[in-house]
Amino acid sequence: MPHYQLTITVLLLSLAITVRAQDPYFRKLTVAEGLNDGSVPIVSQDSEGYIWIASQGALNRYDGTTVKTYSHKTGDPYSIPASIVESMGADSSGHFFIGFETGLVSFDRSTGRFHPVKSLEGVIVSRIIPFNKNEVYLASRKGLVNLKPNTNSVHFFRDNADSLLRLPVMDMVKQQNKLYLATRKGLLCFDPAQRSVDIVNLPSLQGQGLFSVAVDEKGWFWVVTGRQRKVWRISPDFLSSQSFDSVFSAGGNTIINVTGLQKDRAGNIWISTQLDGLLRFDTRTEKWSAYKHDPLQPFSISTNLHSSIFCDRDGMVWVGGNRGVNYFDPQENFFTIIPPFLSDIDILNRRVARVTTEDHQGNLWFGTIDGVVRFDPRTKKYTEWNNRDQRAQVIHYNSIRGLFTDHQNNIWIATGRGINRYNNRTGIMEFLRNKDGIPEHFYFSVDTDREGRIWFSSRDGDGFYYYDTTSRKFSSISEHPSPLKAFAGKGGRKVFHDSKGRYWLGFNGEGLGVYDPSNNTTRIFTAGNKAGSIAGNIIVDIREDKNGIIWVSSYSGVSGINPANWTITNFNSTNGLASNTTGPLAVDSLNRLWIGTRKGLQLLDSSRKYFTLFTQQDGLPSIEFPEHFSYTTRSGHFIMPTQNGYIYFDPLQYCEQNREMAFYAASFSLFGKELSVDLNRDDAVIELAPDENFFSIEMNAINFRDPSRTWYAYKLEGVDDEWNYTQQNIASYTKIPGGSYKFSYMASNSADHWQQQPRSFTIKIGRVFYNTPIFWIILISLGFLGLYLIYRYRIRQQALVFELEKKAQLLEKEKTKVMFESLKQQLNPHFLFNSLTSLSGLIETDQKLAGSFLSRMSKLYRYILKNDDKELVALREELDFVKVYADLQNTRFRNGLVIKIDVPDEMMDRKIAPVTLQNLVENAIKHNIIDEGSPLVIELYVENEYLVVKNNLQKKNVVETSNQHGMKSLGSLYQFLSERPIITEESTTDYKVSIPLIT
Repeated sequence: MPHYQLTITVLLLSLAITVRAQDPYFRKLTVAEGLNDGSVPIVSQDSEGYIWIASQGALNRYDGTTVKTYSHKTGDPYSIPASIVESMGADSSGHFFIGFETGLVSFDRSTGRFHPVKSLEGVIVSRIIPFNKNEVYLASRKGLVNLKPNTNSVHFFRDNADSLLRLPVMDMVKQQNKLYLATRKGLLCFDPAQRSVDIVNLPSLQGQGLFSVAVDEKGWFWVVTGRQRKVWRISPDFLSSQSFDSVFSAGGNTIINVTGLQKDRAGNIWISTQLDGLLRFDTRTEKWSAYKHDPLQPFSISTNLHSSIFCDRDGMVWVGGNRGVNYFDPQENFFTIIPPFLSDIDILNRRVARVTTEDHQGNLWFGTIDGVVRFDPRTKKYTEWNNRDQRAQVIHYNSIRGLFTDHQNNIWIATGRGINRYNNRTGIMEFLRNKDGIPEHFYFSVDTDREGRIWFSSRDGDGFYYYDTTSRKFSSISEHPSPLKAFAGKGGRKVFHDSKGRYWLGFNGEGLGVYDPSNNTTRIFTAGNKAGSIAGNIIVDIREDKNGIIWVSSYSGVSGINPANWTITNFNSTNGLASNTTGPLAVDSLNRLWIGTRKGLQLLDSSRKYFTLFTQQDGLPSIEFPEHFSYTTRSGHFIMPTQNGYIYFDPLQYCEQNREMAFYAASFSLFGKELSVDLNRDDAVIELAPDENFFSIEMNAINFRDPSRTWYAYKLEGVDDEWNYTQQNIASYTKIPGGSYKFSYMASNSADHWQQQPRSFTIKIGRVFYNTPIFWIILISLGFLGLYLIYRYRIRQQALVFELEKKAQLLEKEKTKVMFESLKQQLNPHFLFNSLTSLSGLIETDQKLAGSFLSRMSKLYRYILKNDDKELVALREELDFVKVYADLQNTRFRNGLVIKIDVPDEMMDRKIAPVTLQNLVENAIKHNIIDEGSPLVIELYVENEYLVVKNNLQKKNVVETSNQHGMKSLGSLYQFLSERPIITEESTTDYKVSIPLIT
């Protein structure tokens, strides 16, 4: 093997890799997250599920998201004592106790107050063990103590005759309804039923005091000796024991500073120390693991100095130390972390991961910014190829962007200065150059199509090059015998060949190209605001899901393209992505899409509606995923690069876990001020004044594993028609009217699954007097009475108004009739004068015609006298009258006046005011010039239920007898006779008056 190839096979370091790959992820809770201070001696859990953390200057209660701090307040007897916490614990009835150096206190969750247990003032309690629903046992410096919380009665066993129970008890564990006490005289067994105590005869531990005791899943007792703090394991029958001095001794020092001993949910034993970090004994394999702080890995434990260890009811392990709290799930091992290199990992660029491939022997090949690495998962052996000063060149360039394993098990390597190929059979790293047909460009990736060709994407030259494994020749895309050549010259980043044979080409700034051989067409997609645009123009990764949708990651988001209709769905930070900058993509067998972003790994479910975000809290070594690709191993596992190593995981191990979470109403605030009220009782009722209608409710869900995925649903019945779904734990309401309301709420770790029953409490808001039912009954009654009186008054007034209007109408009608009669009286003398003048002339010239003329005049005036008191006459009578009048006028004007009457018989019985037509004909004669050379033509006919009187217009310059009131009076009269008005129309040639005919 060449001297420049570096191979590391150190066994100890390989074992370290094994441990690291199986390490749990240590979550941190520090001052930055809300702790009062970072010195934590004790951690415990209450019956509601809250974690209580005793720090040096306060008590801290944690729900997975927020920390509530309780501190000593001078002058407040219900605040915590100004003392150091020695122990904490809860019983099965909901009581929570805190042991201080000054004695024991009980926390009242309904009021948030701390009540001292009077009988235990000055007693230091080191362990609190609930024994049954009514009894709690306390390990104290004054011996074993029995406490009945419901009555606060206390019994000290030191008062017994047996001197063993007078010994200070340092620790205690319950096993098979007996209590085992760690004392300075060894291990004691106390039987509460018999109230008897015996000293346990421990081989090799005679006379040694004990500091701590625990029991593993196999029933073995674990003890820590008091002075030298050595760890021993003792068989369940107490006949054999084992010391672990050899495990902990270092440099001849056999003293280990054990601070805590705890069994986890799987039965393994965890030991916290002050110098040696955290230790675990696996009871199945009987092997030890050590967990120490690694300043280069954020997922490691934050310190090596620990004060205590505690396992909660859900299996989470909590470790208190000098830098706050570390907590983790010992069984949680979803992500395995593989460093790119084994050596020099303190150098930042050697922790940055890029691309991966797997060879036929199962070795993993890593492309990094510092060369190529081959990693054997079986032996944990790392082999590196990288260029160093003063050494021969082993690859084109240390910056690796693409890796691919071909059918012959050769490894193709895309670098920033050309293509290398490693021959696995010969172990030779080949340099491919211009003479081989592939330019020495900057390459982003190596991919393959379904026909076996190997594609290289470059930002330079023609952009895309390919190698034909049959002819063993390189070609440029510009030489491809298809429309693919149209994409030549565009900087390339990625090539993908989908299940339908389409080629997808990701460009380095110009979007995405696709070539469909089935119809020999190409398309280009770019980013923009138009329909059909993709999220970004710099393409990183391309994948196809089970539905044939092509997914493309870019610097500006992720796009899903449906080739069936070319519709596009874009995701960015506005609709679900944690970051617009996206990199590796992978589709699992459940058709879920995994997306690496610059703010964590995201899972988009198969419905493409819901995102799940994984961050460092979930075990990722880094939340930053670079602009490179994911890799799927032959076993179906995914490998994705991060800025701090590769993550290796089986996507099918993750399923949406609908864990039932404890959830509570944490506080009720009125105008921003928190009220002291217990909201979690079944009969909880909050009574508020009428003006206390601005309030907010804080909800808490106990979720330590994935608090970022906690969802809340709430509804104020009578105000909210539907449930409100949110990840915010505050419900705020303003201007709520008086009444009784039920506030219901629930919590879930999934927006789709709500299996738990909601909790609720009642809010009663008082009503002001004008909002009470009695007030409104009285007010409505008075309103109805007022409306009735107003109605009666309006009826009387309306009747009076109608009477006055009737009288006014009659007076107006009489006035109009008088005016019309006056008009007739004005016309008749004038007509009489003209008629007599014509008669005088006829008597001298034609006595026979004069007699006829006189006869017609008498008929005319007889008609006027006959109808003088009538409002209406038949149209037939009125037309007969007009004909007589026309004959008289023709005697006077002869051929100068032409009167035409064309009225159908069916209209003859319609009604009209008497003398109306005579007045209109007279009006036409009076205002127009009459000459035989230019006769005045007056037409009478029916149109649209109107009688029309029309004449041609030959206006006189002066009309001596006109008073300008005739038509006005006629119009006023017809307002009373008909709903239709008189219509007067005048043009340059005609004058027309339309009189409504009355039925």
